[in-house]
Amino acid sequence: MATRTQKAVQVVQLTADPEENLRLVHDAPVAIPEEGKVLVNMLVRPVNPVDIYGLMSHDPDAKLDRPKVPGYEGVGKVAVLGPGTSGFAVGDRVVSMSPWLSTYAGQGTWQQFVVFPEADLLKVPDGVSDSDAAQFLINPATALGLFKTLAVPKGEWLLQTAAGSVLGRLMIAIAKRAGVKTINVVRRSEQAAELLKLGADVVIGTDEEDMAERVKDVTGGKGVYGATDAVAGKTTGEIVSLLRPHGTVLLYGALAGWDITVPVGPLLMERRRVEGFGLFDWLPSLGPEGARAALDELWSLFLDGTIKPYSGESYPLEKAAEAVKASLQDARGPKILLVG
Repeated sequence: MATRTQKAVQVVQLTADPEENLRLVHDAPVAIPEEGKVLVNMLVRPVNPVDIYGLMSHDPDAKLDRPKVPGYEGVGKVAVLGPGTSGFAVGDRVVSMSPWLSTYAGQGTWQQFVVFPEADLLKVPDGVSDSDAAQFLINPATALGLFKTLAVPKGEWLLQTAAGSVLGRLMIAIAKRAGVKTINVVRRSEQAAELLKLGADVVIGTDEEDMAERVKDVTGGKGVYGATDAVAGKTTGEIVSLLRPHGTVLLYGALAGWDITVPVGPLLMERRRVEGFGLFDWLPSLGPEGARAALDELWSLFLDGTIKPYSGESYPLEKAAEAVKASLQDARGPKILLVG
């Protein structure tokens, strides 16, 4: 590979407006892969909420110690093999099992080339498109991790908030395949028809229905086996009250803010639980072989059609700010992609 410079999107400041915090650099250096590492030419990257959170701050005193390249996932092809690597060939399409490590170091996927440890790479199956493979990790792996952690038995009820989101749609598909019934909570009842078509068993639009009453009716007063919550705030406490004894709410987002309000009684008297869930903690907790096994299972869900990423418009790296704006304008819509 002759080129030694590349295009890279950088975060250069932290304000409350993520679009204003980005700049495109045309002559960023391309790293040379060291022992056991691989240089990957990135092809497609999704714009995820976790990416946008890293582009902004509401703290007026927030500072960056240096410009950083954002981006937590994406698909690319092997460009250069470092010394001591043998598991891949130049041109292989790959994704990283732990791309956040590069992102934390300021070298995320929103650039043309990224160096990854060979041990962290997975080969993309031939039957998976670039746009689908780019979305392999953050939402699908989180949905699978949430589902596996809750371990809801076949025929039981799982409740999820933010069900109209990309992750919510994936959860519907994964649960349906396993024979688990879903109660899907959304803010707007107009989303119900689409989610029912995807396989949702019950959809509750909180603009028209009382969540507690509907859940009690659907479950015959028994409550749900487990729940996933991306909202937080008072919603988490409301869901705790809808669990059966020993049930668990897995909290994986904070759409309503960074605090929750939970009734103490059900926690003390019936051992109902609220637990946090984060992909960047769950995958490493499985160990290298366990993580690979979980992600191999995830590929199988892509290949059999269970998981169908919800892809939207594509933007070149030069228009990263426009891509961020589009993503913010329709956070529940199809996933915005960055290409090139």
